[in-house]
Amino acid sequence: MTSSRPFFKKYGKVFAGFLILQFLLDQARSWTSLLTGKSTEIDWSRSVVSSMTDQLVWAVILVFLYQGYRKIQPLSNRRAWGKLFGLVIVVATVHAFLAQFFYLTGHKFFMGDEKTYYELLSSSLKFFVFGIFVGTLMGCFWLSLIIALDYYEKYRDENAKSTNLALELSKSKLEAIQAQLNPHFLFNALNTISMMVRTKNSSKAVSMISALSDLLRLSLNMKTAQIIPLKEELLLVSKYLAIEQERFSDRLTVDIKIDPKTESLGVPNLILQPILENAFKYGVSENLDSAYIRIESTLVENNLVLEISNNGGKISEDWSLDSNKGIGLKNVENRLGNLFDEYEFGLRNSEDEELVIARISIPKLQMGEA
Repeated sequence: MTSSRPFFKKYGKVFAGFLILQFLLDQARSWTSLLTGKSTEIDWSRSVVSSMTDQLVWAVILVFLYQGYRKIQPLSNRRAWGKLFGLVIVVATVHAFLAQFFYLTGHKFFMGDEKTYYELLSSSLKFFVFGIFVGTLMGCFWLSLIIALDYYEKYRDENAKSTNLALELSKSKLEAIQAQLNPHFLFNALNTISMMVRTKNSSKAVSMISALSDLLRLSLNMKTAQIIPLKEELLLVSKYLAIEQERFSDRLTVDIKIDPKTESLGVPNLILQPILENAFKYGVSENLDSAYIRIESTLVENNLVLEISNNGGKISEDWSLDSNKGIGLKNVENRLGNLFDEYEFGLRNSEDEELVIARISIPKLQMGEA
């Protein structure tokens, strides 16, 4: 069962304020009754004890009311609301009983009432049913306050989550643009184009200039949506790979295996770019022999699985995302955690230890044809 401590620690002052207000209203009602002549005399000690006892009982019952509300969630049908109303009736009955018990005990043993306990109990029974009625109204009020604060808390969490996602997407976009505008990247790309021109390989030079232009344009005009179809994500990836393939044409092989059924499925915007950059930085660039990059997408039950593999050398057994100093892969992990309740992300060596495989598994999200 969900602990009520964090909830009441955060909103305890709100409930305490309403309990104090209710106590003051009880005393104001007694004072008004005296001023208007409806009562000729008021035993203030009894009035204060009675009201304080009532508020203390409510303070204890509120914890159980919150626990019951959390257990009944979600409030998605009439049955759930019926259970909530039943919970209020039970709470009201328990409140009426405890309030009477503590009130009578206080009067008998602490205030020296001369009546026997049985006489006090008999005289208060007529107020028990009325106490249940009033307790039901108060229970509805307290439950409404709990629901309102709980939904407010959920709204704040969702709003904070959306804000974090927007910041992380902006960060990813900035990192992607920075990666493309990286002097080292541009120098290598332009140097490759220069070599093509000098060797009169104009068709490849034009192709690479076009790919570089498209990559920069796409990076600057990326959508702000958190989720986009996989085929749109692959469009940016293809431009990036086109440039790198020209640079490493003598020793780089790119293998893209995309299941057609996955092309319209949703993926986080710019989720593949950091993984690819990591593969080129620690895989392709470090491999002096033939380099290999493979991108795959498959459907496994109701999950979309994306894998990016490279033959740059196996990762150590003690490697983990937490120990990784780069921010790209950590940003991927954070975005997946904020977008999905259930997901998988990690790097591993293939069974033959010839490839390093980055694997993402997320729920299937049908985006439709774009």
